[in-house]
Amino acid sequence: MTKISLATVLALGFVSSLSAIEDVKITGEAKVIYQTTNQEGAVTTGMFEQGTSTTGEAARAGASLTIGANAKLSESVTGNVEAQAFSTLGLEKNLVSGVMATGSTDTQGQVSQASLTAKAGKTTVVVGRQELNTPLAFTEKWNVVKNTFDAAVVQNNDIENTTLVGAWVGNHNGISNFNNTTGVITAGTAGGLVTSFGQTATLKSFETFGTDGAYTVGAVSKAVPDTTLQAWYYNVVDVAQATWLQGDTKVAGNVTLGAQYATMNPEAAGKTSSIWAVKAGTEVAGVNVYGAYSSADEDGTLGFANVSTGDKTMIYTGLDSIYMDGIVTRPGNDTFKVGASKELSGVKLATSYTDCSSDTAANEIKGWDISASTKVGGATVQAIYTSFDTETATYTGRDRDTLRLVGSYKF
Repeated sequence: MTKISLATVLALGFVSSLSAIEDVKITGEAKVIYQTTNQEGAVTTGMFEQGTSTTGEAARAGASLTIGANAKLSESVTGNVEAQAFSTLGLEKNLVSGVMATGSTDTQGQVSQASLTAKAGKTTVVVGRQELNTPLAFTEKWNVVKNTFDAAVVQNNDIENTTLVGAWVGNHNGISNFNNTTGVITAGTAGGLVTSFGQTATLKSFETFGTDGAYTVGAVSKAVPDTTLQAWYYNVVDVAQATWLQGDTKVAGNVTLGAQYATMNPEAAGKTSSIWAVKAGTEVAGVNVYGAYSSADEDGTLGFANVSTGDKTMIYTGLDSIYMDGIVTRPGNDTFKVGASKELSGVKLATSYTDCSSDTAANEIKGWDISASTKVGGATVQAIYTSFDTETATYTGRDRDTLRLVGSYKF
């Protein structure tokens, strides 16, 4: 039985009707994901086996169609609307037993964006449902559906090579418990490792961000040549306050260096959390190589994953991984990561190795990510293979191999 909401149907129809208006840009994307896991330890599943959805380790799949429109309403105002339709394609009947989004294993939909943008001089204001891209609260697009925010964002560029940002966030549809009514923050404590397979959004359900919303202010400056500096402050009303400092630079032509420091202070019980990270990268014989290290304070109580989803993180050691992402920011975790990438004959190849250990708990993770992506006709196809083993207080000697296949066509 189809369960697309009326709002989604109306949004899709509205987007289609806009094509008849001048100064309208229509965009779209069709996307499908299939994921299978071979695991030993607490739960045993085999690669390409259907599995059972109750274990959290079943084969999973999902498909989506995203259609958006951007219309120029006046010289200074534009409107943006986007709708996403999600379907399992019936695969949960025989090939998989889980889906890549929350809700029923059926067809669903959501209005992922609906906003107005106004410009005056070097100031831009965006009000409504939109994507965000800040270090601790951001939209994740790797899945078939994405998390977005009901927010008001102001950006100003009066200072040369510098962007000042102020934002209020009221609601979001991220799957993290960050939106519960008790104000408990769990972002970064699981990080998609133990029981999660990386769901990011709750379709058709936008809830209060925190208990009473949140605001953030930030500054991103490129005033120093070949360098980007940024500073952010967050206040999730009656829940927590956080800061994020980061600097990235390029030296000696092709050497990149970066440093990060972040803190999070809960309003209720719990100690202030902090984390620092560094990275370095360069090109050797046509291959891009990098190394990164991060250390989270063992006395803290919170992690530094995306507070909307509790999944991905902007900390260097958690970038570009399926499972070794938000988990690296858990209090007490020390992590190092090395990686390399290169394009060969139109195929982008990348690999990384992550070693994450804890000072305060029996929690150690070691694993590889290997990915390949290319264009086939007008579509992008990607294969990501992850293999890791972990020692935790709950699971001893848990080996896990995951293959994720992604196909996307943009129009």
